[in-house]
Amino acid sequence: MIMPQDPPAIQQFLKNSGRLDFKALESFAENHDEEAFVRFLKTPVLMGNEVLEGELSHRRGDATVFISDHANISRRQVLMRPPLMHLVYPLIKRLPTGNPDFFSIGRNEENDFVLPDYTISNIQAGIRRTGANRYLLRSAPATNPTFLNGRTVEKSEVFLHDEDRITLGRYEFLFLSPSALYCRFKGVELKLRIQQFLDSLGKADHDFLQDYAIRHGQEMFEQLMMSPSLVGSGLFRGYSLDRDTRDGNTTLAFLPDITFGMEPKHFKMLERAIYPLVEPETAWEDYPIIRIGRSETNDVIMQEGSISNNHATIGLLGPGHYHMSDLGSTNGSFVNDRPVSSRGQDLHDGDRVKLGRFEFTFLYPGSLYMRMTPENVRRRR
Repeated sequence: MIMPQDPPAIQQFLKNSGRLDFKALESFAENHDEEAFVRFLKTPVLMGNEVLEGELSHRRGDATVFISDHANISRRQVLMRPPLMHLVYPLIKRLPTGNPDFFSIGRNEENDFVLPDYTISNIQAGIRRTGANRYLLRSAPATNPTFLNGRTVEKSEVFLHDEDRITLGRYEFLFLSPSALYCRFKGVELKLRIQQFLDSLGKADHDFLQDYAIRHGQEMFEQLMMSPSLVGSGLFRGYSLDRDTRDGNTTLAFLPDITFGMEPKHFKMLERAIYPLVEPETAWEDYPIIRIGRSETNDVIMQEGSISNNHATIGLLGPGHYHMSDLGSTNGSFVNDRPVSSRGQDLHDGDRVKLGRFEFTFLYPGSLYMRMTPENVRRRR
């Protein structure tokens, strides 16, 4: 079956449950390249992974309590072509009612995605699309809690990333972008993750990012980046004073030279220093924390004398809510020329962040795209 190119026509292939005709989509992937597949599908999907083994215990509320046999479902392997791969739910509204950017999941037939299983509550969870085309998982009060990558969704909303595992009752789904789904149809590993293009210091490959932005456009660039970045912008001129010459690991106290003024000197080369604020994959805090400093134990490593071993942190307190705190660094941390204390300060798109003698700009993926691409490229997009 050949699927038509008109994007609204994908609605014709949605079943009453919100599922997509798997054979039609697979056929389209076999006969088209990745760019055509992404252009047609446009939206991420939930793809079935497998049914978890366990015990159906007793009825409580609107569903049956499920007790999984897996002691730690966060460590389970995800297959390239899992048993439930045919269950594909695109993030497209099945019903014209309600918020057009919110997709409800549950056993009730009034949901956008209907999962007719006794371990699924009438309203189990939901996914919200933001104005920047990012997606957040929202858990609802349910008999069996919703899990993300093996952990209970305790916050009101959490961002979703490619290949995240969402457990609803005894069913497990994968959140996949169109590119990731295409790769699975082809039986190959997901080709691009921003982690693949970070060096050992947490710095991104500037030339690759710029080339990717120009070739693929803003939407796909934002899907690759996912998170804001610290982008180098300036260097303060002054003097570095060694506080203890006997210790080669000491932090150098930096004294700015006011004869040059208090503004940093801008170098084109510094703009190539891009540090994406990627959430640590092994972190188990209440909220993700990105650690910045000179020590190799940090997530973002800046090996310069005016940066303390453990200089600062940036925490993701909620969707789009980034909060910077100083860790008692020698030279301090500043946002828009104001000192940051241990209690911290929120970060916003375009904020100037000073660490040691360096100034960075805090940029969301869309703003970074605009900075990295020529005007004529942006105009034709």
